[in-house]
Amino acid sequence: MIRVLDRRRFLAAGGAALVVAACGSDGGGETSSTSVTPPDIAPEDALTAADFDRLDTCVLLPESTAGPFPLDEQFDRRDITEDVPGHPLRLGLRVVDDGCGPVAGAAVEVWHTDATGDYSAFADGGGGKDDAEGTTFCRGTQTAGDDGIVEFQSVYPGWYPGRAVHIHVRVRVADEVVFTGQMYFADGYTAGVFAEDPYAQFGLPNTTNGDDGIAGTPAADGTLLALASAETSAGTGTLGLLNLGVRA
Repeated sequence: MIRVLDRRRFLAAGGAALVVAACGSDGGGETSSTSVTPPDIAPEDALTAADFDRLDTCVLLPESTAGPFPLDEQFDRRDITEDVPGHPLRLGLRVVDDGCGPVAGAAVEVWHTDATGDYSAFADGGGGKDDAEGTTFCRGTQTAGDDGIVEFQSVYPGWYPGRAVHIHVRVRVADEVVFTGQMYFADGYTAGVFAEDPYAQFGLPNTTNGDDGIAGTPAADGTLLALASAETSAGTGTLGLLNLGVRA
């Protein structure tokens, strides 16, 4: 897959400045960031191919571990919050192939922690609480249309020791898993969100993207979400966008 735009040109989307980290020299690829004034995308407006075409990269993403907390069960739903508290996150993903064309019918599964750093369905011991078997918050699957786009309404993930803030993702095409990976958030943007409740009581993550042994180099790898303050269906929060380049 080719890089379709220079890394320092950024998507305009959301209602406030979009922020994505530029390549740097600290190993984390996030020594600087740039913002632009975007056009409004109302919560009821569907994301379009044009929103993703302006993203800074379109590359095949590196695969990564699914981690210890995936489920075989799929939950077909756009809103995955189950009313857990947290900073609203509208997550938009476009599945594309090695020619940067949309992959119609791709099933995209995501899962992540709640604001306390707790995964549902498991006693994980990683957050301020530990809701285990029988819970399903912050998990869901959506199937892409002809444009390859899916959306989720969730909350900004929390953190747990040893990992940067991230979202897990798996992509299936014709019932075959074609991609397993993780998506990351710019450390500086996370710091602003974590100044709010309910995140503030847990402080800042003890691991940055650059220090995370699994993350690689998110900005260079194409796994760093493009983030913007935006209105969502759950109120003022964050819009996060990414092209998911897979070998479909």
